[in-house]
Amino acid sequence: MSKTEQNAESQIYNGDVRQRRALWNALQELHADGVSDQTIVDTLESYREEGRVPNLARHKALLVSRATVHRVRTTDDETLNGFRRATLEVLYNFLRNCSDLPTSLYNDAVRIHSIHRLAPVSEAIQRHLGVGNGPLNNEFLTNLVGTFHLYRKAWTSIDEPTYIRCVMRFDVVGDAVFYTEEQRFTDAINGLEIDEVDHGVVLPFGMNVVLLGAGAKKHVMKFFSIDEMNPYPDSGFPVQQFSGNFIAVYSKGPHPGFGAFARRVDPEEASCAFYPPGELQDDLMSSIARASRRA
Repeated sequence: MSKTEQNAESQIYNGDVRQRRALWNALQELHADGVSDQTIVDTLESYREEGRVPNLARHKALLVSRATVHRVRTTDDETLNGFRRATLEVLYNFLRNCSDLPTSLYNDAVRIHSIHRLAPVSEAIQRHLGVGNGPLNNEFLTNLVGTFHLYRKAWTSIDEPTYIRCVMRFDVVGDAVFYTEEQRFTDAINGLEIDEVDHGVVLPFGMNVVLLGAGAKKHVMKFFSIDEMNPYPDSGFPVQQFSGNFIAVYSKGPHPGFGAFARRVDPEEASCAFYPPGELQDDLMSSIARASRRA
């Protein structure tokens, strides 16, 4: 087993004696470096608020006190074995992912420190496919965070000039950005009612942004390549609109790609819609057409 595989295997606490001893050793290192138990607790709470500790959501009501850290640090092996598993898990996963208090337990090979359930997907893709080595990085992608109306061709009536408006939300959880797309509309051409929600990862790739997601209830995989953003994410300002290409893989296929255009909106005003022929504004149709030509 490679070092990378070993790191991935031990990234999350499983309760074995080696991990308990590794946690104890890490606390000894911090104490020897003059880091107080209260500093550890304060940093843990900061990481908790930022969503940077894997599996912490399972123990979100568990607060680790200074006295608890002190007891874990000063205990013997026999007593350590009797500690509540959840307490040791929180501390282990925190120090395993804490760059602000680096110890022998910290794994600096990990790119994504996040409690989001899709964080391992983002981590694996960025590690093994060379994602994130271009001009854009995960930090820049936080300028996408917010709510957008996404316009594209209606896949429910593919042979008609119909369009749909979806609601796409971007959220930062820990070190990465994730997206949710909602489609809730009735196709007036054929009466088909759609109620779908997709979740996925947001990845920097060169000067582009890639979204890779899957349906929450339907067996569908989705792929977005975003190549136009205004302003560009590295400007330090929130992205107001973007466009690119979209493809969904569902059933047998074929799986055509469509251009898509999105505008930032007030979250309270976000809603889905279906546009029969001739009802979508000309400027939006032009923006979708431009994205389609680039595709």
